[in-house]
Amino acid sequence: MRLQLPCTEDIPTCEDTCDKLLECGRHYCHRQCHYGACETCRQIITKKCRCGKCSKELPCCQVFTCEFKCTKMKNCNRHPCKRKCCDGNCPPCEQTCNRLLSCRNHKCPAPCHTGSCFPCPLKQEVKCFCGSVKIAVNCGAERSTRPPKCRLPCRIPSTCHHEKRELHKCHFNRCPPCRQICGHKLDSCGHYCPESCHDEIAVKKCSKPMLSSERKSSDVEFMQLPCPPCQVPIERECFGKHEVRVFPCSEVKPFSCRRKCGRTLECGNHFCQLECHLVLDGSSDNEVARECLQCEEPCLKPRPEGCTHSCKRRCHPDECPPCTNYVRISCHCSLIMLELKCSTLTEGNESLRSCKNQCPKVLSCGHRCKSICHPGDCPRTVCNQKVKIFCPCKRRKKETRCNLLNSGETKIECDEKCRELKDEEEKAKEKREAAIKEEEMKKQQEELEWFKRKTEGRKRKQRKVQIEEKTTLFSKRNILIFSSIIILLLSIFIAYFALR
Repeated sequence: MRLQLPCTEDIPTCEDTCDKLLECGRHYCHRQCHYGACETCRQIITKKCRCGKCSKELPCCQVFTCEFKCTKMKNCNRHPCKRKCCDGNCPPCEQTCNRLLSCRNHKCPAPCHTGSCFPCPLKQEVKCFCGSVKIAVNCGAERSTRPPKCRLPCRIPSTCHHEKRELHKCHFNRCPPCRQICGHKLDSCGHYCPESCHDEIAVKKCSKPMLSSERKSSDVEFMQLPCPPCQVPIERECFGKHEVRVFPCSEVKPFSCRRKCGRTLECGNHFCQLECHLVLDGSSDNEVARECLQCEEPCLKPRPEGCTHSCKRRCHPDECPPCTNYVRISCHCSLIMLELKCSTLTEGNESLRSCKNQCPKVLSCGHRCKSICHPGDCPRTVCNQKVKIFCPCKRRKKETRCNLLNSGETKIECDEKCRELKDEEEKAKEKREAAIKEEEMKKQQEELEWFKRKTEGRKRKQRKVQIEEKTTLFSKRNILIFSSIIILLLSIFIAYFALR
Protein backbone atom coordinates (compact mmCIF):
# COMPACT_ATOMS: atom_id res chain seq x y z
CA MET A 1 0.00 0.00 0.00
CA ARG A 2 1.48 3.33 -1.05
CA LEU A 3 0.26 6.79 0.10
CA GLN A 4 1.27 10.38 -0.62
CA LEU A 5 1.22 12.47 2.55
CA PRO A 6 2.76 15.68 3.75
CA CYS A 7 6.09 15.41 5.44
CA THR A 8 4.70 16.58 8.76
CA GLU A 9 2.13 13.78 9.11
CA ASP A 10 2.79 10.32 10.41
CA ILE A 11 2.43 7.37 8.12
CA PRO A 12 -0.62 5.39 9.13
CA THR A 13 -0.50 1.60 9.50
CA CYS A 14 -2.29 -0.66 7.12
CA GLU A 15 -4.65 -3.39 8.08
CA ASP A 16 -2.49 -6.24 6.70
CA THR A 17 -0.50 -8.73 8.73
CA CYS A 18 2.98 -7.72 9.80
CA ASP A 19 4.58 -10.98 8.54
CA LYS A 20 8.12 -10.06 9.64
CA LEU A 21 10.59 -12.82 10.53
CA LEU A 22 10.84 -13.00 14.31
CA GLU A 23 14.04 -13.22 16.34
CA CYS A 24 13.76 -17.03 16.55
CA GLY A 25 14.47 -17.12 12.78
CA ARG A 26 11.81 -19.74 12.15
CA HIS A 27 8.39 -18.07 12.54
CA TYR A 28 6.74 -14.84 11.23
CA CYS A 29 4.79 -12.11 13.09
CA HIS A 30 0.96 -12.58 12.90
CA ARG A 31 0.02 -9.19 14.35
CA GLN A 32 -1.52 -6.35 12.31
CA CYS A 33 0.93 -3.97 10.78
CA HIS A 34 2.48 -1.94 13.60
CA TYR A 35 5.32 0.34 14.53
CA GLY A 36 8.35 -0.78 16.54
CA ALA A 37 9.79 -4.22 17.17
CA CYS A 38 7.70 -7.38 17.01
CA GLU A 39 6.84 -9.32 20.11
CA THR A 40 8.65 -12.43 21.14
CA CYS A 41 7.64 -15.66 19.43
CA ARG A 42 4.98 -17.47 21.46
CA GLN A 43 4.31 -20.38 19.17
CA ILE A 44 4.32 -23.75 21.00
CA ILE A 45 6.93 -26.16 19.62
CA THR A 46 8.81 -29.27 20.83
CA LYS A 47 12.22 -28.14 22.00
CA LYS A 48 15.35 -30.09 22.94
CA CYS A 49 17.72 -29.00 25.69
CA ARG A 50 21.27 -27.87 24.98
CA CYS A 51 22.82 -31.29 25.74
CA GLY A 52 20.15 -33.06 23.64
CA LYS A 53 19.12 -35.53 26.33
CA CYS A 54 15.54 -34.20 26.99
CA SER A 55 12.70 -32.64 24.90
CA LYS A 56 9.55 -30.63 25.89
CA GLU A 57 6.72 -28.52 24.35
CA LEU A 58 7.39 -24.84 25.13
CA PRO A 59 6.92 -21.38 23.54
CA CYS A 60 9.55 -20.81 20.88
CA CYS A 61 11.02 -17.83 22.74
CA GLN A 62 11.60 -19.72 26.00
CA VAL A 63 15.01 -21.38 26.57
CA PHE A 64 14.81 -25.03 27.77
CA THR A 65 17.57 -26.53 29.98
CA CYS A 66 17.52 -29.94 31.72
CA GLU A 67 18.84 -30.87 35.16
CA PHE A 68 21.54 -33.32 33.98
CA LYS A 69 25.05 -32.25 35.06
CA CYS A 70 27.97 -32.52 32.64
CA THR A 71 30.51 -35.24 33.53
CA LYS A 72 33.30 -34.15 31.18
CA MET A 73 36.60 -32.91 32.53
CA LYS A 74 37.58 -29.28 32.10
CA ASN A 75 40.71 -28.20 30.27
CA CYS A 76 42.79 -28.87 33.43
CA ASN A 77 41.90 -32.57 33.28
CA ARG A 78 41.49 -32.54 37.07
CA HIS A 79 38.01 -31.14 37.81
CA PRO A 80 34.70 -32.18 36.19
CA CYS A 81 32.45 -29.55 34.51
CA LYS A 82 29.26 -30.22 36.59
CA ARG A 83 27.34 -27.51 34.64
CA LYS A 84 23.66 -28.28 34.09
CA CYS A 85 22.64 -29.10 30.51
CA CYS A 86 26.08 -28.45 29.04
CA ASP A 87 26.29 -28.44 25.26
CA GLY A 88 29.87 -29.91 25.33
CA ASN A 89 31.78 -26.60 25.25
CA CYS A 90 32.80 -26.67 28.90
CA PRO A 91 34.11 -23.34 30.32
CA PRO A 92 37.76 -23.16 31.46
CA CYS A 93 38.56 -24.16 35.05
CA GLU A 94 38.54 -21.20 37.47
CA GLN A 95 39.90 -22.97 40.57
CA THR A 96 43.39 -22.45 41.97
CA CYS A 97 45.98 -25.18 41.19
CA ASN A 98 47.03 -25.50 44.88
CA ARG A 99 49.41 -28.40 44.13
CA LEU A 100 52.54 -28.82 46.21
CA LEU A 101 55.56 -27.50 44.35
CA SER A 102 58.80 -29.41 43.89
CA CYS A 103 60.29 -27.62 46.90
CA ARG A 104 57.72 -29.37 49.15
CA ASN A 105 57.30 -26.12 51.09
CA HIS A 106 54.81 -24.01 49.07
CA LYS A 107 51.74 -24.57 46.87
CA CYS A 108 51.10 -23.40 43.32
CA PRO A 109 48.96 -20.16 43.30
CA ALA A 110 48.21 -20.24 39.53
CA PRO A 111 44.81 -21.23 38.04
CA CYS A 112 44.28 -24.91 37.62
CA HIS A 113 46.28 -26.15 34.63
CA THR A 114 47.71 -29.23 33.00
CA GLY A 115 51.34 -30.31 33.09
CA SER A 116 53.90 -29.56 35.76
CA CYS A 117 53.92 -26.39 37.83
CA PHE A 118 56.60 -23.72 37.61
CA PRO A 119 59.48 -24.11 40.08
CA CYS A 120 59.35 -22.19 43.34
CA PRO A 121 61.07 -18.76 42.90
CA LEU A 122 62.01 -18.37 46.60
CA LYS A 123 65.48 -18.87 48.10
CA GLN A 124 66.62 -20.60 51.33
CA GLU A 125 69.83 -20.38 53.37
CA VAL A 126 71.99 -23.40 54.35
CA LYS A 127 74.37 -22.87 57.28
CA CYS A 128 77.07 -24.93 58.97
CA PHE A 129 76.61 -26.05 62.59
CA CYS A 130 78.35 -23.07 64.10
CA GLY A 131 76.70 -20.63 61.67
CA SER A 132 79.90 -19.02 60.45
CA VAL A 133 79.48 -20.25 56.85
CA LYS A 134 76.21 -20.07 54.88
CA ILE A 135 75.03 -20.35 51.26
CA ALA A 136 71.76 -19.48 49.40
CA VAL A 137 69.98 -22.24 47.43
CA ASN A 138 66.63 -22.64 45.68
CA CYS A 139 63.66 -23.39 47.88
CA GLY A 140 63.47 -27.15 48.47
CA ALA A 141 67.12 -27.79 47.64
CA GLU A 142 68.13 -27.22 51.27
CA ARG A 143 67.23 -30.82 52.09
CA SER A 144 69.56 -32.37 49.51
CA THR A 145 72.26 -29.70 49.64
CA ARG A 146 75.14 -30.49 51.92
CA PRO A 147 75.95 -27.82 54.48
CA PRO A 148 78.94 -25.70 53.54
CA LYS A 149 82.32 -26.90 54.72
CA CYS A 150 83.50 -25.15 57.80
CA ARG A 151 87.22 -25.27 58.42
CA LEU A 152 86.95 -24.37 62.09
CA PRO A 153 87.53 -27.17 64.62
CA CYS A 154 84.65 -28.67 66.61
CA ARG A 155 84.18 -27.04 70.03
CA ILE A 156 81.98 -29.67 71.72
CA PRO A 157 83.70 -31.02 74.89
CA SER A 158 84.47 -34.74 75.36
CA THR A 159 81.79 -36.89 77.00
CA CYS A 160 83.81 -40.13 77.48
CA HIS A 161 86.53 -40.93 80.04
CA HIS A 162 89.22 -39.53 77.74
CA GLU A 163 90.32 -35.94 78.41
CA LYS A 164 90.28 -34.79 74.77
CA ARG A 165 88.39 -35.86 71.69
CA GLU A 166 90.09 -36.67 68.45
CA LEU A 167 90.55 -33.45 66.42
CA HIS A 168 87.74 -33.06 63.82
CA LYS A 169 86.05 -30.22 61.93
CA CYS A 170 82.75 -28.49 62.57
CA HIS A 171 79.74 -30.80 61.95
CA PHE A 172 76.05 -31.26 62.63
CA ASN A 173 74.41 -33.57 65.20
CA ARG A 174 76.51 -35.42 67.74
CA CYS A 175 80.23 -35.82 67.48
CA PRO A 176 81.52 -39.06 65.89
CA PRO A 177 82.16 -41.90 68.36
CA CYS A 178 85.51 -41.90 70.08
CA ARG A 179 87.96 -44.21 68.34
CA GLN A 180 90.68 -44.12 70.98
CA ILE A 181 91.65 -47.36 72.74
CA CYS A 182 89.70 -47.94 75.94
CA GLY A 183 92.72 -48.97 78.11
CA HIS A 184 90.73 -50.06 81.20
CA LYS A 185 92.38 -52.81 83.29
CA LEU A 186 90.21 -55.96 83.37
CA ASP A 187 89.46 -57.39 86.83
CA SER A 188 89.25 -61.06 85.75
CA CYS A 189 92.70 -61.49 84.19
CA GLY A 190 94.60 -58.22 84.61
CA HIS A 191 94.94 -57.49 80.86
CA TYR A 192 94.05 -54.10 79.40
CA CYS A 193 91.02 -53.62 77.16
CA PRO A 194 92.28 -53.27 73.54
CA GLU A 195 88.91 -52.27 72.03
CA SER A 196 87.78 -48.80 70.95
CA CYS A 197 86.16 -46.50 73.47
CA HIS A 198 82.65 -47.73 74.33
CA ASP A 199 81.44 -45.14 76.86
CA GLU A 200 78.77 -43.86 74.47
CA ILE A 201 77.40 -46.34 71.94
CA ALA A 202 74.38 -45.50 69.75
CA VAL A 203 71.80 -48.21 70.43
CA LYS A 204 68.29 -48.54 69.08
CA LYS A 205 65.50 -48.75 71.58
CA CYS A 206 65.31 -52.45 70.73
CA SER A 207 68.90 -52.79 72.07
CA LYS A 208 70.47 -53.33 68.65
CA PRO A 209 73.71 -51.46 67.75
CA MET A 210 73.53 -49.28 64.64
CA LEU A 211 75.71 -47.16 62.39
CA SER A 212 76.09 -43.42 62.71
CA SER A 213 74.36 -42.91 59.32
CA GLU A 214 71.22 -44.62 60.68
CA ARG A 215 70.95 -42.62 63.88
CA LYS A 216 67.78 -40.69 64.60
CA SER A 217 66.98 -38.79 67.76
CA SER A 218 63.65 -40.57 68.17
CA ASP A 219 64.96 -44.16 67.69
CA VAL A 220 68.41 -44.00 69.29
CA GLU A 221 69.64 -43.86 72.85
CA PHE A 222 73.27 -43.68 74.00
CA MET A 223 74.54 -45.99 76.71
CA GLN A 224 77.86 -47.10 78.19
CA LEU A 225 78.77 -50.71 77.45
CA PRO A 226 81.01 -52.83 79.67
CA CYS A 227 84.40 -53.94 78.41
CA PRO A 228 84.18 -57.05 76.19
CA PRO A 229 85.68 -60.38 77.32
CA CYS A 230 89.46 -60.58 77.08
CA GLN A 231 90.64 -61.93 73.72
CA VAL A 232 94.36 -62.38 74.48
CA PRO A 233 95.41 -65.76 72.90
CA ILE A 234 96.48 -68.44 75.41
CA GLU A 235 97.57 -72.04 74.56
CA ARG A 236 95.92 -75.01 76.29
CA GLU A 237 96.50 -78.80 75.97
CA CYS A 238 93.62 -81.30 75.67
CA PHE A 239 92.84 -84.02 78.26
CA GLY A 240 94.72 -86.73 76.40
CA LYS A 241 97.58 -84.44 75.38
CA HIS A 242 96.91 -85.02 71.69
CA GLU A 243 96.95 -81.42 70.53
CA VAL A 244 97.35 -77.81 71.70
CA ARG A 245 94.74 -75.18 70.88
CA VAL A 246 94.74 -71.41 71.24
CA PHE A 247 91.80 -69.94 73.18
CA PRO A 248 90.86 -66.36 74.05
CA CYS A 249 91.76 -65.51 77.65
CA SER A 250 88.10 -65.33 78.70
CA GLU A 251 87.32 -68.81 77.25
CA VAL A 252 90.28 -70.83 78.57
CA LYS A 253 89.11 -74.13 80.09
CA PRO A 254 90.01 -77.85 79.96
CA PHE A 255 88.75 -79.40 76.75
CA SER A 256 88.49 -82.63 74.82
CA CYS A 257 89.79 -82.74 71.26
CA ARG A 258 87.01 -85.26 70.31
CA ARG A 259 89.55 -87.74 69.01
CA LYS A 260 89.79 -91.32 70.18
CA CYS A 261 91.80 -91.77 73.37
CA GLY A 262 94.21 -94.24 71.72
CA ARG A 263 95.79 -95.58 74.96
CA THR A 264 96.53 -99.33 75.17
CA LEU A 265 93.94 -101.31 77.16
CA GLU A 266 94.72 -104.09 79.68
CA CYS A 267 94.15 -106.78 77.03
CA GLY A 268 97.21 -105.49 75.16
CA ASN A 269 95.48 -105.95 71.80
CA HIS A 270 93.17 -102.94 71.48
CA PHE A 271 93.18 -99.23 72.14
CA CYS A 272 90.73 -97.08 74.04
CA GLN A 273 87.91 -95.95 71.69
CA LEU A 274 86.42 -93.35 74.03
CA GLU A 275 86.67 -89.66 73.31
CA CYS A 276 89.69 -87.85 74.66
CA HIS A 277 89.26 -87.89 78.47
CA LEU A 278 91.17 -87.02 81.63
CA VAL A 279 93.69 -89.58 83.02
CA LEU A 280 94.49 -88.92 86.67
CA ASP A 281 97.67 -90.99 86.99
CA GLY A 282 99.19 -89.30 83.96
CA SER A 283 99.86 -92.50 82.01
CA SER A 284 101.34 -91.96 78.56
CA ASP A 285 100.44 -93.71 75.32
CA ASN A 286 102.97 -96.51 75.93
CA GLU A 287 101.59 -97.38 79.38
CA VAL A 288 98.39 -99.28 80.15
CA ALA A 289 95.53 -96.85 80.84
CA ARG A 290 93.66 -97.79 84.03
CA GLU A 291 91.05 -95.05 83.80
CA CYS A 292 89.89 -96.26 80.37
CA LEU A 293 87.06 -98.79 80.07
CA GLN A 294 87.75 -102.54 80.11
CA CYS A 295 87.95 -104.18 76.69
CA GLU A 296 84.63 -105.83 75.78
CA GLU A 297 85.63 -106.86 72.27
CA PRO A 298 85.60 -110.57 71.31
CA CYS A 299 88.92 -112.34 70.82
CA LEU A 300 90.21 -111.74 67.28
CA LYS A 301 93.40 -113.78 67.42
CA PRO A 302 94.00 -116.02 64.39
CA ARG A 303 92.69 -119.60 64.75
CA PRO A 304 94.58 -122.73 63.63
CA GLU A 305 94.35 -123.57 59.94
CA GLY A 306 91.05 -125.24 59.16
CA CYS A 307 89.19 -123.97 62.26
CA THR A 308 86.30 -121.61 61.46
CA HIS A 309 85.12 -121.02 65.06
CA SER A 310 85.96 -117.93 67.09
CA CYS A 311 87.41 -117.98 70.56
CA LYS A 312 84.67 -117.91 73.23
CA ARG A 313 86.68 -115.81 75.65
CA ARG A 314 86.79 -112.03 75.67
CA CYS A 315 89.87 -110.30 74.35
CA HIS A 316 92.84 -111.67 76.38
CA PRO A 317 96.62 -111.39 76.24
CA ASP A 318 97.49 -115.16 76.55
CA GLU A 319 97.02 -117.96 73.99
CA CYS A 320 93.54 -119.22 73.03
CA PRO A 321 92.40 -122.69 74.36
CA PRO A 322 91.89 -125.57 71.89
CA CYS A 323 88.57 -125.55 70.00
CA THR A 324 85.99 -127.96 71.57
CA ASN A 325 83.24 -127.54 68.95
CA TYR A 326 82.02 -130.57 67.02
CA VAL A 327 82.01 -130.35 63.26
CA ARG A 328 79.87 -132.30 60.82
CA ILE A 329 82.11 -133.19 57.94
CA SER A 330 81.85 -135.70 55.10
CA CYS A 331 84.25 -138.57 54.66
CA HIS A 332 86.77 -138.70 51.84
CA CYS A 333 84.29 -140.39 49.52
CA SER A 334 81.47 -137.91 50.48
CA LEU A 335 78.99 -140.70 51.30
CA ILE A 336 78.73 -140.43 55.10
CA MET A 337 78.67 -137.41 57.46
CA LEU A 338 80.97 -137.68 60.50
CA GLU A 339 80.97 -135.65 63.76
CA LEU A 340 84.50 -134.85 64.94
CA LYS A 341 86.13 -132.35 67.26
CA CYS A 342 87.48 -129.29 65.47
CA SER A 343 90.79 -129.54 67.35
CA THR A 344 91.41 -133.13 66.08
CA LEU A 345 90.86 -131.99 62.49
CA THR A 346 93.29 -129.12 62.79
CA GLU A 347 96.01 -131.54 64.01
CA GLY A 348 96.13 -133.04 60.48
CA ASN A 349 95.05 -136.66 61.22
CA GLU A 350 93.34 -137.58 57.91
CA SER A 351 92.70 -141.24 58.88
CA LEU A 352 89.79 -140.12 61.13
CA ARG A 353 87.82 -138.96 58.07
CA SER A 354 87.76 -142.42 56.46
CA CYS A 355 84.37 -144.25 56.56
CA LYS A 356 86.08 -147.73 56.06
CA ASN A 357 83.94 -148.50 52.95
CA GLN A 358 84.92 -149.13 49.34
CA CYS A 359 85.85 -145.98 47.41
CA PRO A 360 82.98 -144.99 45.05
CA LYS A 361 85.22 -143.08 42.66
CA VAL A 362 85.49 -144.17 39.00
CA LEU A 363 88.84 -144.91 37.40
CA SER A 364 89.91 -143.59 34.03
CA CYS A 365 88.84 -146.89 32.45
CA GLY A 366 85.28 -146.41 33.77
CA HIS A 367 85.30 -149.03 36.58
CA ARG A 368 84.95 -148.40 40.34
CA CYS A 369 88.01 -148.12 42.59
CA LYS A 370 88.66 -151.24 44.70
CA SER A 371 90.43 -149.39 47.58
CA ILE A 372 88.93 -148.34 50.96
CA CYS A 373 87.76 -144.67 51.46
CA HIS A 374 90.90 -142.56 51.06
CA PRO A 375 91.87 -138.91 50.45
CA GLY A 376 93.12 -137.56 47.15
CA ASP A 377 93.20 -139.40 43.81
CA CYS A 378 92.73 -143.15 43.54
CA PRO A 379 95.93 -145.25 43.37
CA ARG A 380 97.07 -146.32 39.91
CA THR A 381 96.55 -150.09 40.08
CA VAL A 382 95.95 -152.63 37.23
CA CYS A 383 92.21 -153.09 36.50
CA ASN A 384 91.51 -156.87 35.95
CA GLN A 385 87.76 -156.59 35.46
CA LYS A 386 86.28 -158.53 32.47
CA VAL A 387 84.88 -156.48 29.57
CA LYS A 388 83.34 -157.27 26.17
CA ILE A 389 84.79 -155.95 22.91
CA PHE A 390 83.16 -155.88 19.42
CA CYS A 391 84.27 -155.67 15.83
CA PRO A 392 83.66 -152.40 13.92
CA CYS A 393 80.28 -153.62 12.56
CA LYS A 394 79.19 -154.83 16.05
CA ARG A 395 78.49 -158.38 14.86
CA ARG A 396 81.34 -160.25 16.52
CA LYS A 397 82.17 -160.00 20.30
CA LYS A 398 84.76 -161.32 22.75
CA GLU A 399 85.54 -161.13 26.54
CA THR A 400 88.93 -159.82 27.79
CA ARG A 401 90.66 -158.01 30.72
CA CYS A 402 90.32 -154.17 31.13
CA ASN A 403 94.10 -153.65 31.33
CA LEU A 404 94.63 -155.55 28.04
CA LEU A 405 91.93 -153.46 26.32
CA ASN A 406 93.53 -150.17 27.39
CA SER A 407 96.99 -151.31 26.26
CA GLY A 408 95.60 -152.11 22.75
CA GLU A 409 96.76 -155.74 22.69
CA THR A 410 93.32 -157.29 21.90
CA LYS A 411 91.28 -156.28 18.84
CA ILE A 412 88.55 -157.97 16.68
CA GLU A 413 88.46 -157.43 12.95
CA CYS A 414 85.48 -157.98 10.61
CA ASP A 415 85.44 -161.21 8.53
CA GLU A 416 84.05 -162.01 5.02
CA LYS A 417 80.51 -162.43 6.26
CA CYS A 418 80.59 -158.97 7.82
CA ARG A 419 81.72 -157.46 4.52
CA GLU A 420 78.91 -159.28 2.60
CA LEU A 421 76.29 -157.94 5.03
CA LYS A 422 77.74 -154.47 4.65
CA ASP A 423 77.50 -154.68 0.79
CA GLU A 424 73.88 -155.84 0.99
CA GLU A 425 73.01 -152.91 3.23
CA GLU A 426 74.61 -150.47 0.76
CA LYS A 427 72.63 -151.92 -2.17
CA ALA A 428 69.37 -151.73 -0.27
CA LYS A 429 70.17 -148.12 0.61
CA GLU A 430 70.76 -147.25 -3.09
CA LYS A 431 67.40 -148.82 -4.05
CA ARG A 432 65.59 -146.77 -1.42
CA GLU A 433 67.24 -143.57 -2.65
CA ALA A 434 66.26 -144.34 -6.31
CA ALA A 435 62.62 -144.96 -5.31
CA ILE A 436 62.54 -141.67 -3.42
CA LYS A 437 63.92 -139.79 -6.45
CA GLU A 438 61.36 -141.38 -8.79
CA GLU A 439 58.54 -140.42 -6.45
CA GLU A 440 59.78 -136.82 -6.33
CA MET A 441 59.86 -136.65 -10.17
CA LYS A 442 56.23 -137.81 -10.32
CA LYS A 443 55.18 -135.13 -7.87
CA GLN A 444 56.97 -132.43 -9.89
CA GLN A 445 55.25 -133.65 -13.12
CA GLU A 446 51.82 -133.50 -11.45
CA GLU A 447 52.50 -129.98 -10.15
CA LEU A 448 53.58 -128.84 -13.63
CA GLU A 449 50.40 -130.21 -15.25
CA TRP A 450 48.25 -128.56 -12.59
CA PHE A 451 50.02 -125.23 -13.17
CA LYS A 452 49.47 -125.48 -16.97
CA ARG A 453 45.78 -126.15 -16.48
CA LYS A 454 45.46 -123.10 -14.26
CA THR A 455 47.38 -120.75 -16.61
CA GLU A 456 45.93 -121.90 -20.00
CA GLY A 457 42.28 -122.33 -18.87
CA ARG A 458 39.76 -124.57 -20.53
CA LYS A 459 40.28 -125.60 -24.11
CA ARG A 460 38.10 -127.42 -26.55
CA LYS A 461 38.44 -131.08 -26.59
CA GLN A 462 40.47 -132.19 -29.53
CA ARG A 463 40.00 -135.40 -31.30
CA LYS A 464 42.18 -138.13 -30.10
CA VAL A 465 44.69 -138.96 -32.72
CA GLN A 466 47.17 -141.64 -32.21
CA ILE A 467 50.57 -140.35 -33.13
CA GLU A 468 53.60 -142.42 -33.08
CA GLU A 469 56.18 -141.42 -30.57
CA LYS A 470 59.21 -139.86 -32.13
CA THR A 471 62.39 -138.60 -30.63
CA THR A 472 62.05 -134.86 -31.13
CA LEU A 473 63.47 -131.78 -29.54
CA PHE A 474 60.60 -131.68 -27.00
CA SER A 475 61.23 -134.98 -25.25
CA LYS A 476 60.19 -135.54 -21.62
CA ARG A 477 63.47 -134.31 -20.27
CA ASN A 478 63.37 -131.06 -22.30
CA ILE A 479 59.74 -130.41 -21.26
CA LEU A 480 60.69 -130.63 -17.58
CA ILE A 481 63.58 -128.19 -18.00
CA PHE A 482 61.44 -125.72 -19.97
CA SER A 483 58.57 -125.88 -17.43
CA SER A 484 60.94 -125.28 -14.48
CA ILE A 485 62.33 -122.15 -16.25
CA ILE A 486 58.77 -120.82 -16.81
CA ILE A 487 57.87 -121.39 -13.12
CA LEU A 488 61.03 -119.56 -12.00
CA LEU A 489 60.29 -116.55 -14.25
CA LEU A 490 56.67 -116.36 -13.06
CA SER A 491 57.71 -116.45 -9.39
CA ILE A 492 60.22 -113.62 -10.01
CA PHE A 493 57.55 -111.56 -11.80
CA ILE A 494 54.99 -112.05 -8.95
CA ALA A 495 57.58 -111.19 -6.26
CA TYR A 496 58.57 -107.96 -8.10
CA PHE A 497 54.95 -106.71 -8.25
CA ALA A 498 54.36 -107.71 -4.61
CA LEU A 499 57.35 -105.64 -3.48
CA ARG A 500 56.11 -102.59 -5.42
